[in-house]
Amino acid sequence: MKKFLPILLAALLALCPAAALAEEPGDDTPYRIVNEEGSVIAVIGAQPDVGDEYIAGDNGHFRITAVDHTARQATAQALGAYPMPDVSWLREDAQPVSARKKAVALYCTHSDESYEPTDGVSSDEKRGGIYDVAESFKKALEEKGITVYYSDETHFPHDAGAYRRSRATAESLVEEGVDAVMDIHRDGIPDPDEYESQVDGEETTKVRLLVGRSNQNAESNKEFAAQIKAVADELYPGLIKDIYIGKGTYNQDLLAQAVLLEFGTYTNDKEDVLASTGYMADVMNRTLYGGVSGAAGSKTSNTSAASSGESRGAWTGIAWLIGILIVGALIFAFLSTGRGKETLEKWKRTFQEMFGGLFGGKKQQ
Repeated sequence: MKKFLPILLAALLALCPAAALAEEPGDDTPYRIVNEEGSVIAVIGAQPDVGDEYIAGDNGHFRITAVDHTARQATAQALGAYPMPDVSWLREDAQPVSARKKAVALYCTHSDESYEPTDGVSSDEKRGGIYDVAESFKKALEEKGITVYYSDETHFPHDAGAYRRSRATAESLVEEGVDAVMDIHRDGIPDPDEYESQVDGEETTKVRLLVGRSNQNAESNKEFAAQIKAVADELYPGLIKDIYIGKGTYNQDLLAQAVLLEFGTYTNDKEDVLASTGYMADVMNRTLYGGVSGAAGSKTSNTSAASSGESRGAWTGIAWLIGILIVGALIFAFLSTGRGKETLEKWKRTFQEMFGGLFGGKKQQ
């Protein structure tokens, strides 16, 4: 019996960790974000951290206050509505024509990301379906007159070092003098309904915006993402899913206008994802190059014209006042003397006294 006891204990010790691991979610299980009442407000594929922020589809603003990695759940404090940028200029009929060169950059950090229903796998270690999305987005941007610096460089494997490897790619693209740089991804949420949408009656998928808060451009990056969402919400409701502001940098320290775009999730049909790239290209074009509409420009011109008109009106009023004073002085002088020559002399003296010798003669002391 004694010789079997060590074997039995070893077996029990071996089984206990296995049972514990079986109860815990796997590493690929997404995290739920719940509010302080316990209601789920979002699901994300990445690991959240305390201090992360979340801007929901309805612009509700939250901050992560606690994370339970065992339960894969984060608790978020409600901060009220996020103050979105004013994009009322989008409703104006006239749109501006940018005189300067328009240029953006695209690349893919996670080169394996694919769409299982269409590509057959969720992860392709040779070349993921995400490159088809990036190229479709590139084409749609070029149709808007935007020069696109696109890199199809791969950065395998999909691990913690992927952003370090893709940094060299991002740096080379930023050196081209682009206005914005975008890292193209797809999400890892299993439920396709999280991203399925319709825009203008067409089957599409939503786009999630990710911003890194651990860099000197964090505020600018967040403002850029908010501007993108505000424009999209005005033009194509249902296109932008939400904004997540995470602990990482995502190489966004390289440019103030940098953002990570997640086009759908791996369980979405790629055809629906591709349909969203055209709408997203229009949003990016308006966000980057349509900040002041033609009508808004006209308002500026009208304001200047109004100011000019007011100035002319003021000088006209002064001229009329001078004329009235002169006529009044003449009438007074004539009534006082009744003689023309004396009237003229008296008017001259009166005029000089009124204007201190400004228009001839010296002011009498």
